[in-house]
Amino acid sequence: MWKHSDLELCLVVEQRLKELQHFNYMDSMGVEIIQITKSRMKEFTEQSGEPDRSILGFPIQIYKCKVLHDPEQLLNAFKKRYDSYLFHEPITKFKEKEALEQANAKLDKAREQVTRGNYRTAAAHLRVGLNFLLLAVYWHYHILPRSQNRTIYFLHKNSQVIGNTKLYDAFIQVFGLEKPRKTHKDALQNAQRDIFQLSDTSWGSNTSAFLKNAVDGNLEWGHHQSIVYVYKYCVHRMHGHDRYPEDLYDRPDFARQFPELYHFLDMDTMTLDDVKQWILMFEEARGDLQLHAI
Repeated sequence: MWKHSDLELCLVVEQRLKELQHFNYMDSMGVEIIQITKSRMKEFTEQSGEPDRSILGFPIQIYKCKVLHDPEQLLNAFKKRYDSYLFHEPITKFKEKEALEQANAKLDKAREQVTRGNYRTAAAHLRVGLNFLLLAVYWHYHILPRSQNRTIYFLHKNSQVIGNTKLYDAFIQVFGLEKPRKTHKDALQNAQRDIFQLSDTSWGSNTSAFLKNAVDGNLEWGHHQSIVYVYKYCVHRMHGHDRYPEDLYDRPDFARQFPELYHFLDMDTMTLDDVKQWILMFEEARGDLQLHAI
């Protein structure tokens, strides 16, 4: 286990406990609380033969997890079935197809925004879409997605399995990760007030403490490219809510109200030509994956 890993705690509940937030920071450790209802788990466990698409509804963090308390012996039975089937070909195809559909939807959104002249907003869609494309590629090659705080490191390493660096290159360019660590650190720290306020509003009041402490808010862990990717990705996901205008990043008032965040997200330096090139890189990285997933 990496020394900066957080704890992913899966709780089996009768019904979801609203008072528990997903992101937490407890005892000097980031803690993600995952709630699964007993009825869903029992229904999955009692299936006969290969699982159906219901397996997609369970988070992959529970794969090969350690069972700490299971008085009804439900968790152990569930874990045995889940661990046995997650990497069966029909299941990985399910997961690949699901992620690819989400990636394609974001690519379509990016193209649509470019035609409207909203290239900054298009870049945000590409960034979120690249994350879905990464998942699709990983499931295609039976690679378990893990440690989001080291995404870029693992993507570079896994490029040997993939057979090229097209997806890695797209991540570096689209997320603006080619800059020196000092540049990233200054931009991130200047934008953190806006990021933390947004995160607490969007994902719960404990999220800012989680991000600051469990996602290397000072860029000190040696994986600054991955950390910057995480922050930018999370901001775009939070801004993807319906309460925000669909051309958010191209509105002059966004730049005026959040100048430091605007700068951290590279909105003040990217150009229309950049974004058009990134769309091509996205398509190149996707390659023949779409044909395999049909």
